[in-house]
Order: sequence, then C-alpha cells, then structure tokens
Amino acid sequence: MADATAVDTDWSRHWITLAVLLLAAFASRLAAAIWLPSIHHPDEIFQALEQAHRVVFGYGMVPWEFRDGARSWLLAGALTIPMWIGDQLAPGTLAYQHFARALIAAISASIPAVGYWWCRRFGPTHALLAGLSLLIWFELIYYGSKTLSEIIAGAFLFAGVLLCSDPRDAQSARRVLTAGFLLGAAFAFRFHLAPAIAMAALWMARGDLRRTWPLLLAGGALPVAVLGIADWLTWSVPFNSIINNFHANIIEGRSHIYGTSPWHWYAGQFVSRWGAAALVLAALALLGARKQPLPLLVALIIVVSHSAIAHKEYRFLYPAIPLFIISAALGAAQICRFIAQRQGRPWGVVLPVLILVTWGGTSLALALAAPNRVEWTRGHAGLELMRRAGQDARCGIALLGAGWDMTGGYFSIHRDIPLHLLYEANRADWDPASFDVWIAPEGWLERQPLAAGFQPRTCQVQNAHGFEYLCLWQRPGGCSDHPVTEAQRVMLKYGF
Repeated sequence: MADATAVDTDWSRHWITLAVLLLAAFASRLAAAIWLPSIHHPDEIFQALEQAHRVVFGYGMVPWEFRDGARSWLLAGALTIPMWIGDQLAPGTLAYQHFARALIAAISASIPAVGYWWCRRFGPTHALLAGLSLLIWFELIYYGSKTLSEIIAGAFLFAGVLLCSDPRDAQSARRVLTAGFLLGAAFAFRFHLAPAIAMAALWMARGDLRRTWPLLLAGGALPVAVLGIADWLTWSVPFNSIINNFHANIIEGRSHIYGTSPWHWYAGQFVSRWGAAALVLAALALLGARKQPLPLLVALIIVVSHSAIAHKEYRFLYPAIPLFIISAALGAAQICRFIAQRQGRPWGVVLPVLILVTWGGTSLALALAAPNRVEWTRGHAGLELMRRAGQDARCGIALLGAGWDMTGGYFSIHRDIPLHLLYEANRADWDPASFDVWIAPEGWLERQPLAAGFQPRTCQVQNAHGFEYLCLWQRPGGCSDHPVTEAQRVMLKYGF
C-alpha cells in the first residue's frame, strides 16, 4: 500500500510539473505578443492573420501566394476559429487578435512540457533542466506566438523526434502511430522539413518493414491527407500548395527576389545572435548527443538542408532551436550527474540551480543585446498605427510603398475602408484627396503631407526596412474616389 501511494504521489508531482510548464510557457509566449506587439516577418500577417481575417470578416489583402495557390490554407484556416470566437466574446476589442495568437502560443507551449516528459526517463535532473531550459530560452518565447508555419511545424517535429529517439518506443504501436502523426503534421505545415522528418522516421523504424514502417506511415498519412484535401477544396488540386510553391520559388527562383545568401550564412547567424554562448551550447549539445543523438542530428540536418537553398531567413531554422536546446540541456544534466556522483548529493542540487540561473541570465542578456534587441519592436508601429488609423480614418488610409508589408494590414485596421499603397516611382498616381490618414517613415517626404493639409499626430518605433520610426498624419475633410493606388490593384500590378 505504501509503495502504491508513493507511485501515485510521484505521478501526481509529474502531472503538476507538466501543467505548470504548459501554463508558464503559454503565458510567457502570449504575453510577449500582447505586451510587445511586433512583426518578425510579413508572412505572419499576410500569409496567415490577414487571410483568416478575410474569411471571418469578409475583407483583407490577397497576396500572390493566395492568388496562385502557392500556400496552403491550413494555418490561415486554423486561425479563423479562435479569431471568430474572440470577436464573438468581446466584439469591438482586440480579442480577435489575441485569441488567434493564443492558438499558436498554446501549440508552442507544448515544447517545454514534452521535453520534460521525455527526459523523465533519464532522471529528475535531466527532466527539470530540459523543461526549464526550453521554457526560458528567449527565442522560443519570442517566436512562440508568431503565426508562422515554422512555429507550428517546429512543435510537431520536436515531439515527433523525441518519440523516435529511443528504439524502445518502437515496441509500442500507439507510440509509433503517434510519432508518425506528429512527423506527418510537421510536413503538412512545412514540407521543407522533409529531410529532417525522414531522418527521424529512419531512426525509429530502421529496417523493420513489416511492422514499424507501416505503423509510422499510417500515423503520418492522416495529417498529410488533411493537407491534400484542404488543397483540393481550396485550390481544386490535391497538394497544389506544395507543387506551386516549389515551382515558383525553386524552379522559377521567385524567392531570389527577396534576397540570397551564401551557404555559411546560418552559421554566422548563430554566432551573431548567440555570441560566445554558441560555443558553450554547442559543446553541451555534443555531450548531450552521446546520451541521445537524434535531436542534435535532426537539428543539424535542418541547418544543412536549408543552407543549400539560396534564399535564407533565420526563422526557417526555428524547428532546429528546441532540438538544439534540449541536446544542450541533456549535456548539462550529464555534467551534473557526473559531479554529483563524485562530490556528493549536495552538488546534485546546487549545480542544476546554478546552471539554470546562468541559463536564464544568458537568455535575458542575449534577448537584450544586438541584434536580438530590435526584434522585440520590429514592426511595432506598423501594427499600432494601422490599428489607430482604423479608428481615426473617416474615408481612406495611405501607406508609402516602401515597407508597407511590415504593417498589420486589414487585420489591424479592422475596418472595410480603402487602403492605398504609394510608390515614389509612381508619384504621378498619388492623390492625397483620396485618403485622410497617411502613415509614412519619420522625416521622409514630410513636405508632401504638409502641403496636402496633413498634420502629424504620433510616431512609434518600427525598426524595419531601415526605418526607425513610422508616423501617422491626418487631415480634416472627406475623400475622393481614386482606385489607381488602392492596395489590391497595386499588389496585382507589381505581383505582390
């Protein structure tokens, strides 16, 4: 009876720890989105939130991917549900925004909990170091509520890789099916992770063609089928988003328009963003890989496979970050165990605490240091000024073409009102009489708004496209009709 009570108490403690990790991760990631609203990349608005807003409220901008069928509706479609619920519960507030981002925060919050749960097999020190390290790492907090496909795919891949890591898990049909489902879901949200997914599947199934491979493939078939059906319903062709995306960006090289980088660019990014900590974490990750090689191996495959693609963005590597962090946490736990076995039990308590304090301090220091510091405010003005424009404008809003994509679009305006995109090369098309709110970078073309009767109202930090501040200008009076510069027409003209 005493043994059974001890087992029950142990399980209760683990479930409480899991719940605390989930809640703390969810709260920190959503708080970052609410208190420090920012845009890491235009895709989180125009490929996700703007399209969900268009479905729920009936208006929004349509980028080329959603005109040419080069983007799946899975992410945008999933965001429509919480966005609609938020608006129903608190109409006229920002609840529709917060609920949409809360869905992503909830999914990414699973990472610390899954890391803790998986590492329990190695002991309490490994579990706590893994869970808390994943909880407090600054990039996982920053990206944790971003409506980007990498974030959702990264959470699914993380859980799938951990399930595939231990060959003993392959003995359980339920775990193999779950691993397959998680890997399939990661592919459905970001097919670019295929090499990493294949590595995880091979690690688990090995050469077991009669049992493990069929179960793994059966588990992965469901989310992949959902992607195919979603594309069939929205684009009339199963997997059309993958086909058209690959053709446009790889065959036609459309992604090269947005910039190309050398093969070693990602390595330089890690050094730039993590500084000397990159070397320490790499050493710890290598030590952790001696315990469980697969997480680090998959992380490296993600980096290598993406390095072969000319167009590079740091966010593409997000799925590798939690895998790298848990490998480093395992390495740190191994050091704690080694020292505790030789120096006595007190070191087994003191050393993990010191490691976590150092880990948290390093995470905070890196979050506040260049180049990471500006990430927390990038696009802030684009979101906030567009929201204010939606409240203040009576008949039209204008954006200077440079940097318009780092704004909140109709997702922030939240009013069906004409939005104009003004490019300096086509200044002859401008008609200031067609809008009464003008958003422009500070100090740029100020004479033009003043000459047209606009007065400055407020400026806020933007830190995007070389502009530190964006300013909102407003004039009295009404607006004339001038469709030439309206946003959707301009997007069609330039192929955006």
